[in-house]
Amino acid sequence: MRVWKTWLVAAASGFLCNLAGVASAAPPDTTQVERIVIPYAVGGVTDLYGRLLAEQLQADQKLPILADNRPGGGGAIGTAFVAKSKPDGRTLLLGSVGTATNPAMIKALPYAPGDIVPIAQVAISPLILYVRADLPGDINQLVAYARQSPGRLTFANSGVGSSPNLAAALFARQLGLQVTHVSYRGTSAAINDFLGGQVDAYFDTMQAMSHVRTGRIRAVAVAAPERLADAPDLPTLDELGVHDVHASSWWGIFVPARTPAPVIQELQGRLRKAVENQAVRQRAREMGAVAIYRDQPAFQAFFESEVKRWNAIIAAEHLSIE
Repeated sequence: MRVWKTWLVAAASGFLCNLAGVASAAPPDTTQVERIVIPYAVGGVTDLYGRLLAEQLQADQKLPILADNRPGGGGAIGTAFVAKSKPDGRTLLLGSVGTATNPAMIKALPYAPGDIVPIAQVAISPLILYVRADLPGDINQLVAYARQSPGRLTFANSGVGSSPNLAAALFARQLGLQVTHVSYRGTSAAINDFLGGQVDAYFDTMQAMSHVRTGRIRAVAVAAPERLADAPDLPTLDELGVHDVHASSWWGIFVPARTPAPVIQELQGRLRKAVENQAVRQRAREMGAVAIYRDQPAFQAFFESEVKRWNAIIAAEHLSIE
């Protein structure tokens, strides 16, 4: 496995030589984050948002932070690295839906679920059902198309157990449809084949709306309880009679278990400050995400609810990662 590591620092002559002097000027009683582990490959919203967050935290602490891509195992390899790291607040994990679902899908999980703890949610992005431009954009016609020949409606996803995969599985189960899931290694490959017409449908974030505007794909509905502020004319699936198909991509920060409470509290304050920065919010919006902050109790409850509901789908669909 190749590990990609990118130092998020401005290139400047002599910076590394002066790093020791900068470090000595840092307050000795504060936690200096050294890396944010992104358990997926370079590219895609998770990677981009992780780098954005690292940049903002780095600007706050005035010391470099490594955006450390450690892909593999559906995110399990990077998660295991954090789980086994020293619990001192210096190594953070940018977790996602996979963090909630991997324990149910990976038999030889390289860490125990209790080895990491969620401390703050930092972004969310409700998914939208998109279809090829030559397929019906009307939900009833789309369902009729799928029922005419069971299995012919194909759904792209960025990997087994990914948000798009789970959303498509939930959608099909709610409607009693037989569909074919086509799994790719990452978001870029999935969206490229979808835009190329090799796959019929895809649950993706707001980011794909740019292709709707150019006529390459259609947006059918949003898989959320409410309409999106950036797409007010797009109905929800609930409005169209497809109830309780709610799915989103989300991101949160996890740390090794046994990280001291004072360290977690300090990190939470800095994460809140970063997420509430207007430049961060705008750049997140451009990625198709909404920068939000949920503290540990709220994020813990949300995380546990994600584990419970997606585990039911994983069991019903017999999803697994080898």
